[in-house]
Amino acid sequence: MDPNQLTDEVKGRYHKLLDEGADPNEWAYAWRSEYNRGGFKAVDMLMDEVVTPSKCIGCAACVTICPVDVFDYVDEKPKDTRHDACVYCELCVDVCPVLRPTDQDLHEQIGLMEPVKDEGFGPYAYGVYARATDKAWADSGQDGGVCSALLIHGMRNGTLGGVVAGEEHAENPQMGSSMLQTTEAQILTGARSRYTYQPNTLALVEAMQKNITPLAVVGVPCQVDGVRQQQHSSIRLDVAEWYRENISLVIGLFCSESFTEKGIDWLAEEMEVPKRDIVNINIKGKIEIKLRDGREDTRSLKAFGKYARPACLYCMDYSADNADIGMGGIGIDGWTFTVIRTEAGHKAWQALVADGWVETKEFEEEPKGKDLVARLSIYKRNRPLPALMPTHLEREEIGNLDPKNFYRGWEDGNSPKDWRPLPPPPPKKKKKVAAAPADDASKEGSA
Repeated sequence: MDPNQLTDEVKGRYHKLLDEGADPNEWAYAWRSEYNRGGFKAVDMLMDEVVTPSKCIGCAACVTICPVDVFDYVDEKPKDTRHDACVYCELCVDVCPVLRPTDQDLHEQIGLMEPVKDEGFGPYAYGVYARATDKAWADSGQDGGVCSALLIHGMRNGTLGGVVAGEEHAENPQMGSSMLQTTEAQILTGARSRYTYQPNTLALVEAMQKNITPLAVVGVPCQVDGVRQQQHSSIRLDVAEWYRENISLVIGLFCSESFTEKGIDWLAEEMEVPKRDIVNINIKGKIEIKLRDGREDTRSLKAFGKYARPACLYCMDYSADNADIGMGGIGIDGWTFTVIRTEAGHKAWQALVADGWVETKEFEEEPKGKDLVARLSIYKRNRPLPALMPTHLEREEIGNLDPKNFYRGWEDGNSPKDWRPLPPPPPKKKKKVAAAPADDASKEGSA
C-alpha cells in the first residue's frame, strides 16, 4: 500500500476513536495495530496531528526515541530534517504525551510504593518539606537545594553515574539548555530553576551514546511523561529497552506553565538591567527577582502572565504524577515540597535522609502548601485531553492563547466536557474626564 494512503488510514482510525468518544487508553491502537504488519510512516502523523497544529509541548520524547535520528529539535519542537530515514517503527507517535494519555498500567510499571494515596496531586506514599543541610547548596539552589543534594548524593554513593538535567546560559541565566551532568560541579551550575522552557531530555541521546548509567532524569511534568512513555512503550525496540533498564531515578519538578524569552526581556526592561544580571527568578504569587549585584525586587505575576508559553495548555500534569519523586517550591519559603511516589524514589530518599543530607518538616507545619498543590494539580489534570483541545490557530481566532486560564469551569463539580474556552477580556474603557472651561482659572490644578 502507498505509504501516504496507509498514514491516512491510521489517522482516520485515530479520529474515529476520538469522535466516537472511545476510551482514551484505546487511542493508541490506531497505530499499534500496524506494528506487526510492518508499521507506517509515523513521522507524518506526528507532524500532521501535533507539530503543524502547534500542539507540541516540546518534551522531545519523539526526538530522543527515534532510532534513526529523523528529527532535529528547533524552536522547542521536532523538525523532520531526515524525513526519508524513517523506518516505520512507530515509536515517535507511541511516546507522544499529546496524542494519548499514559497507559493504564504505568503505575504498576514504575513501581508505586505501598500504601498508595492520592490527595489531589498524584499517587504517593509520603511527603515532607525539606532543605539541604549544606548551607551553600540550600542558598544557591532553588527552594532549599534538595534536588542538588539528592543528585550529588547519588553520584557519591555510586547509585548514579550521570544526570540528565539543564544548564543556564551565561549571557541570559533565565534561558537554559539540556545537559548531561557527570560531575558535582555541573550539577551545581544547573541548580537554580528557570521559568522558561528548556528541553532537558535531549541529553538522553548523549547519555545513551556514552552509556552513562545508572541515570537520573530531572524534568518538568511533560518531560517526565515523555520519559515514562519511552521507557514503557509497548513497541519493544532497543532504544526503549535502554531507557527502561538504565534510567534509575526520575525527579519531577512541579510546573503550571513556563514563559517565553519575551517575558525575560520585559523583566530586564522593567528592572533596567541587562538579561545576564537576572541571576534568579522565583514565583511565589509574585515574581521574586535576584540580581547579580545582590539586589532583590519583585514584579507582578499577573503582568508576567501574558508571556506564558501557549504550548503549556496541552500539558495536563502539574505535580509530575509519574515521577519517582516530585518536588516544588510551595508551602514554606526556602523549603521544597517533596513527595515520594515509587520504590526507587523511596530508596534514594531514605539514603539521603539517613546520611543527614537534608532536614525535614511535616506537611502539617504548613498545611496550606498541600492544599495549594492539590488545587493546582486538579486544575490541570481535569482539562480535556490535548487531542480534544483546539489548535493554536483556533485559539488565536478565539483571541486567547493563555494556557493557565483558557478553560472556565474547572471548579469541583463541573465536567470537563462542559467546559468552554474563555473569551478574551474586553478592552478597558477609558474614563472620560470633563475639561474645565478655559476661562475658569479657579479650577486649574484642583483634584
